[in-house]
Amino acid sequence: MDEFTPPEDDLRREIAMAAARLIAEDGLDYGSACNQAVRSVAGRERLARDRIPSHAEIQDEVRAYQALFLADTQPGELRDLREITLQLMHKLAHFEPIVYGALVNGTGSAHSDIHLLVFSDDEKEVDYWLLNQNMAFDACEDALLAGKVFPAVAFQWKNRWVQLGVASPAQRRGLLNRSSSEGSMFQTDIAGLTRLLEA
Repeated sequence: MDEFTPPEDDLRREIAMAAARLIAEDGLDYGSACNQAVRSVAGRERLARDRIPSHAEIQDEVRAYQALFLADTQPGELRDLREITLQLMHKLAHFEPIVYGALVNGTGSAHSDIHLLVFSDDEKEVDYWLLNQNMAFDACEDALLAGKVFPAVAFQWKNRWVQLGVASPAQRRGLLNRSSSEGSMFQTDIAGLTRLLEA
């Protein structure tokens, strides 16, 4: 008897739902969650790229999961995360920071890290600033925003992990106020985050 193979759309949805649970409950990043979900749903079967859900599809499932299972806790966790991030952005105001990721798109929770991009002609200037604040930091994997890669460091701020990328000031205009292909906001500045908190 042949093994049942679900339709492609059903398989993509099943993988997206499994990945969403891993993100919402365990705090995995999208790439790791998707890889783990593919293994749990498809086993050793190699899937064509078009059978794997996009980050946007997974994000939709994260929202659905949070609304169904975490509605009593996630909104408060998101607000706390945004408030902590805004405090840090004000400290970094000289570098005109942009925040992006889960706390902007509304899926942030107690598991979420803070992702910031700051702007300086010399990335060492940011390192010196962190040292002057007595903040221990380490180089980490590069920051990724709008398909561009930036050198980054990681440190802890108020018991949250922060990934802080550095770009040149000339790049800021092209990165700020861009929307995803679905039209949702995925990054903003101090003023934008303040508006999100006031909404």
